[in-house]
Amino acid sequence: MSQITNTATAVQIARALEGQIVSEGWDAGHFVGRRQELMARFGVAPATLSEAIQLLRARGIVDAKPGPGGGIFVATRSPFTQLSDQLLRLREGKATVENCLHVLDALDGSVLQHAVENASEDDIAEISACAEALRAAWDSPEAPTAMWALHARIAQVSPNELLRSLYTNLVDYIVAAQLEGVTAPATPERLQTHLDFAEAVVRGDHELASSAIARHRRPVADGRTS
Repeated sequence: MSQITNTATAVQIARALEGQIVSEGWDAGHFVGRRQELMARFGVAPATLSEAIQLLRARGIVDAKPGPGGGIFVATRSPFTQLSDQLLRLREGKATVENCLHVLDALDGSVLQHAVENASEDDIAEISACAEALRAAWDSPEAPTAMWALHARIAQVSPNELLRSLYTNLVDYIVAAQLEGVTAPATPERLQTHLDFAEAVVRGDHELASSAIARHRRPVADGRTS
């Protein structure tokens, strides 16, 4: 392999090392190799290997230890890193409709109340626009997309980064996968519930938010939500 120094090669090396760590089932602290050994193995310059190692370190997959006895080792995986990996696996089709909707249903109350408390003028304007787009799209094939856009935009207001990331990732997964069974029948009452989500944010009205969440959860007994 020629001495190539570029990002594409670094990404390939990072994927190869990660694949080996996973396939071999190496535990935290397992010795992966010394830099010189890995450069020889992949036939790359120091800069390219360093970029590959940095990619893996940024994701919490390896640690790099300098000096005698040093090298590249499998990192201890933090709970947040494991959660990030689980979210990425959603895009490989590992989650069911029921899985996603149960989690979203459990988070809706916190997400909406955060929006009521923290929405800026720009947030309110954009959430209102999403609500109007949903009203215009109701009873059309575009309604589910408009509905999820409203949910996602409300979630983006939350100052809780973990809550915001988890919620929006789940919504993105549902939209991208075009999962069946993720929406209830298009009734006027259901439309009004979603419009009340937006209205609660506009008014800063916790009581309306709580009422809308209660109405939003009722269809769950029939296997329907959102």
